[in-house]
Amino acid sequence: MYSFRNHSDDRRCGRWGGSITSGALALLVAALWPVQSVQAGWTDPLDTPAETASLANQALVLDVARRGDNLVAVGAYGNILLSDKAGLQWQQASVPVRVTLTSVAFVDENHGWACGHDGVILATADGGASWLRQFDGFLANKAVVAAAEQQLADAEASLAELEDNGDDTTDAEALVESANFALDDARYDLQSGSTRPCLDIQFQDLNTGMAVGAYGSLFITHNGGQTWEEASSRINNPDRFHLNFVRAISANEWWLGGESGLLFRSSDAGEHWEAVESPYEGSLFDLNRAGDYRILAGLRGHLFRLDDSGEWQEIDHEGDQTFNASTSLDDGSLLLVGNGGALLHLGTDGSVQDEKTLAGSKSMAAVAVVNNGYLVAGEGGLVLVNPQGETTDARMMPVQESAHAAQ
Repeated sequence: MYSFRNHSDDRRCGRWGGSITSGALALLVAALWPVQSVQAGWTDPLDTPAETASLANQALVLDVARRGDNLVAVGAYGNILLSDKAGLQWQQASVPVRVTLTSVAFVDENHGWACGHDGVILATADGGASWLRQFDGFLANKAVVAAAEQQLADAEASLAELEDNGDDTTDAEALVESANFALDDARYDLQSGSTRPCLDIQFQDLNTGMAVGAYGSLFITHNGGQTWEEASSRINNPDRFHLNFVRAISANEWWLGGESGLLFRSSDAGEHWEAVESPYEGSLFDLNRAGDYRILAGLRGHLFRLDDSGEWQEIDHEGDQTFNASTSLDDGSLLLVGNGGALLHLGTDGSVQDEKTLAGSKSMAAVAVVNNGYLVAGEGGLVLVNPQGETTDARMMPVQESAHAAQ
């Protein structure tokens, strides 16, 4: 869902896109690296429960998902918030970590997953009221090392077989060299700690899910997250570009997108992937459907529609703000939200129906349909928008009211 990397020593990632010096990134880095992290007595955010905060609805929120008719939002400081379908009142869930959470997905009213920085993946079986840690960056690093060791062993075995047969070994030697570099990188990451943020998570059902993120991270599960398999070798991403999003358009049609126009499509729910020629060389942040068309969103407002001939056509519109997220409406049209309060409505044919900038010009990272309008989430927290574009801030329930809100 978001990406930036200069492929040097910088290990930070953020959601908003753009350059490493962007104001939005500074906001997210501030959320990522709170002041207490350099103070005496600091504890690992992975081992520190999220604090109850009366203004959690006004903090940075990076994703919103439906659980049946209700809503779940995730964001800074490990905040997970729950609401009914109106989206006006929210309560805080019990969360075992205090890291920035970037993505959330539910497959029914009870079962959901969230992921975020430090590679954390959380799971709930009670509709989001409480969460357990399934996975984190330390386990991710170990899985990547194990996969790299196996790839090196396979490459060395192939090279030895070619040598025994007297065949040309040029390509095989290059593969061994590449595998050695990959193993060196994996071991470096293992020593560096949990520096592998998860940027997006998607589940097909109670068992099959995928999590993607920084430095080409790609993990898949077939048992509801009890175990996660390192699967980055399924795609051609030798530069380890960030993977910003994973999207399930249907049960079998899945997409991956990321930095430098990186784009892949799967027709078997992520088991195999084919590279798709991207219409844009910059970072990609979202893909969704409008009617029968696929809509792709990149940096600086670049939008593309995949037409019937299999070609991408750029969609002309007025703004140049990056669109970070979208949601399909009941009529099959598509609503996109982005930086600077940008909001764009596309018809089922991909044509522009409406384009506006919300008052306050806050950057938005997620959107969901609610009664009589939309809920947007991002830099300004959780905000309700009516059809006329007027906004109302969501509010937190007092603690005594919250006890039954998740029932």
